[in-house]
Amino acid sequence: MALRVFGLTGGIGSGKSTVAALLRERGVEVVDADALAREAVAKGSAGLAQVVEAFGEEVLDARGDLDRKRLGALVFDDAEDRRRLNAITHPIVRLLSQQRYAELDRQGVELAAYDVPLLFEVGLDHVMRPVVVVHASEATQVERVVRRDGLSEDEARARIRAQLPLAEKRARADYVIENDGTPEQLVAQVDAVLARLRAGSARP
Repeated sequence: MALRVFGLTGGIGSGKSTVAALLRERGVEVVDADALAREAVAKGSAGLAQVVEAFGEEVLDARGDLDRKRLGALVFDDAEDRRRLNAITHPIVRLLSQQRYAELDRQGVELAAYDVPLLFEVGLDHVMRPVVVVHASEATQVERVVRRDGLSEDEARARIRAQLPLAEKRARADYVIENDGTPEQLVAQVDAVLARLRAGSARP
């Protein structure tokens, strides 16, 4: 059987990484777009050279690695800078993801998840179905981001509102995992969705 890949996305603080970990525990291969993005701009890579050319050597730390926080601060409030950065990194990440899928297929893997925060934003929903969205209320998102990242509530809300609204992602999903409840409720939803995915259901 050929490899089937479904999309996994959410919003900051929605619990997508927790769901990805639960999927891994259940034997699902998870291709992590954030990990690929780090690989795309690793020290010595062509991707990092392009980023330095576009944004200057101040985005490097003392060891010559990309200072992701500094770069993030540069592009967070500037849509044009984000576009320039995405134009460099997204094609590389796309190529790396295709290489991962090909390797998993060679290994005989039947089902994998592509864990990607910007799935809808970069148009992957047009080529990758089904899509699973991990959803949480904004209050829950804020609480988690404040606790995890040490931000103020206003800073957390600014990060949340810089993303495509989670309600829109929810509306465009094939499956929704609600993550405002208990860990046990989350596990039950993951198991139910995974059963449908393994059965080959595109939509509930």
